[in-house]
Amino acid sequence: MLRITFVKCLMDFKNLIVDLSYYYINFQQEFYSKEMLLTKFFRWCKQFNDRRKYILKKYVYTINHKRIALNYLYFSMWTGLSGAALATMIRLELAYPGSHFFKGDSLRYLSVITAHGLIMVFLVVVPILFGGFANFFIPYHVGSKDVAFPRLNSIGFWLLPASFLAVAKTAFIRQQFWHFYDKTAFYFPLFDKTLKRINQQFKQEDIFSHNILKKFIQDEHSFFYKPRKKINISNYEIFSFIPLKFLFWSNIISYPENFWYIANRVSNMRRKKIYVTKCSNRTLTLSGWTFITPYSSNIKYTGIGGQDIIIFAVILTGITTSISFTNLLITRRTLSMPGLRNRRILLPFITIALFLTMRMLTLITPVLAAAMIMLLLDRHWQTTFFDFVYGGDNVLFQHLFWFFGHPEVYVLIIPSFGIVNMIIPYSNTRRVASKHHLVWAIYMMAYLGFLVWGHHMYLVGLDHRSRALFSTLTVMIALPATVKIVNWTLSLLNGALKWDAAIFGVFVYLTFFLSGGLTGMWLSHVCLNISTHDSFYVVAHFHLMFSGTVMTAIFIGIYYYFPALFGIKYSRIFAYLHLIYFFGGQWMTFLPLFWVGYAGLPRRVHDYPIVFMGWHGMSSVGHFITLVSIIFFFCMLLDSHIERRVATYSTLGIPRWHKRINYYIFKIRYLQITSKKLINIPNSKIRKYLTNNYFNDYELYE
Repeated sequence: MLRITFVKCLMDFKNLIVDLSYYYINFQQEFYSKEMLLTKFFRWCKQFNDRRKYILKKYVYTINHKRIALNYLYFSMWTGLSGAALATMIRLELAYPGSHFFKGDSLRYLSVITAHGLIMVFLVVVPILFGGFANFFIPYHVGSKDVAFPRLNSIGFWLLPASFLAVAKTAFIRQQFWHFYDKTAFYFPLFDKTLKRINQQFKQEDIFSHNILKKFIQDEHSFFYKPRKKINISNYEIFSFIPLKFLFWSNIISYPENFWYIANRVSNMRRKKIYVTKCSNRTLTLSGWTFITPYSSNIKYTGIGGQDIIIFAVILTGITTSISFTNLLITRRTLSMPGLRNRRILLPFITIALFLTMRMLTLITPVLAAAMIMLLLDRHWQTTFFDFVYGGDNVLFQHLFWFFGHPEVYVLIIPSFGIVNMIIPYSNTRRVASKHHLVWAIYMMAYLGFLVWGHHMYLVGLDHRSRALFSTLTVMIALPATVKIVNWTLSLLNGALKWDAAIFGVFVYLTFFLSGGLTGMWLSHVCLNISTHDSFYVVAHFHLMFSGTVMTAIFIGIYYYFPALFGIKYSRIFAYLHLIYFFGGQWMTFLPLFWVGYAGLPRRVHDYPIVFMGWHGMSSVGHFITLVSIIFFFCMLLDSHIERRVATYSTLGIPRWHKRINYYIFKIRYLQITSKKLINIPNSKIRKYLTNNYFNDYELYE
């Protein structure tokens, strides 16, 4: 049997050799001709170079506002995936008490939650809203061909990847090893007040005596300057190389030790040093995405490393945001069509909301930049803006940061109002109820948003009057929010609803917005805020607003504008699956955290008592359901671009339902929907039969 197998292998090998010889003989002239190979090689090189130029020109060197907007969108998808990966790490660590995901490394856990917060706020939501939607639609909505400064627009985008790489760099920082020497070991023994015996011998002796200073000159730890070359001096034996300023021993002995630190640096290159090697993890330590001082302002707590990198990343994102809103506001001011220059109400809702939030950014972004620069000065240039010992104020940084931070919440939520205000009238085939009141509501929320930053700081020592004022102003924001909810509800009445993924997402959005707003009212009151301050209740609240409300608005905005962005229709089945799973996953993730927060479990701690394992385990399962929804979202993008169904309409965000033809469309759609509803209603004969046989207790009115 083995012999037969061996013979078969030989026959197969022989046939292979014959086939190769045949192909070589018949086609060697075509495939192995030198001229033919060179021709094919140069043709391939030209095709590769043309493709390279095309990609660079289309995506990298482009100054077209639509292409830059899509670059923002793709970049935010990538950063969103990285932020979701960090969130997965957090949920794996919190899945059960004593989890070994981070192996008990609390500093690594803190760096992960810091990077997650920075990426999601500064590198996902802001680029999508003010880089993607704003860049794509504002030139269309104001009647311009492009933005005012196209090249500046491109520069603003390409600073964002640098910021993202800076944040990502914090994950690869290692522990710090360095060599140092103990400065106190190099004091000239003469200057040490504790050595009374050595000081006594200088009272009656001549200062320039060679016998007195001989042992100090030969000491390897001497403070004297060592010559680098031979000096020819006649009386070299009695020359001690002591500078003139050091001749007055009585004055020098009384100098503070700081003087010798300075003198020590001057003479570093001229004397020997005893080096000691040490290791520290201060370079890995971060202060959280809120940069709480003094942890972020003092290198004693957060060493030179990760903290400086994330400060630099925030400054870069601030520059990018400043470029974007400056460019678009100048576009609105200088390139608008004549009918729009002084008639703001003619603009679409989303454009009104974006311009309002850009004006908010002009006020709050410089405050954040100033706070970050002051942090760097405190860390590296020995200023004391936030150091209480030397006259600074730790709480000052919190005022600066939250004066930016809380208006930033409305900077992100107000454009989502604009997206919902666009979708409801379009899908319902009727105008929105009271457009002026909706515009007034977002302006009131924006103005009040500048006055309520103190509700983040109830426990830093504010007096009762300040806390009462901030609490009252925070509750007042509920009024314009209620106006919006009422107007949206009225807009959905007596309409002809066209059901699609966008309008389905609106109802998901409304549930998140109502829940996040009501839980925010809890935090606005001082006594209730104190009971849940810095707990998982706060985490659940702002994640419902950001991850739930704002991200849902971004998703439904992509569905609504999909034909305008890509020129094709989106995949409906994957869009519905995405929204359904996202809705369920978000609630399953953050609803348990409210109960954990009620119990007082603090945030930013990677371990917890076993009694909370059920809630945290449920939250981790909900997070993975949310990840499934994100997979469906990317499946929607992939399936849509594979099918490439031609879009029969392109809204560009301007639904004009007050035109006559659109009124007829509304009536036709309204009658169709009404007739479908009437089919399910039984006629009079069936109603009489049912009443006489089953509902005799009730009187039928006809």
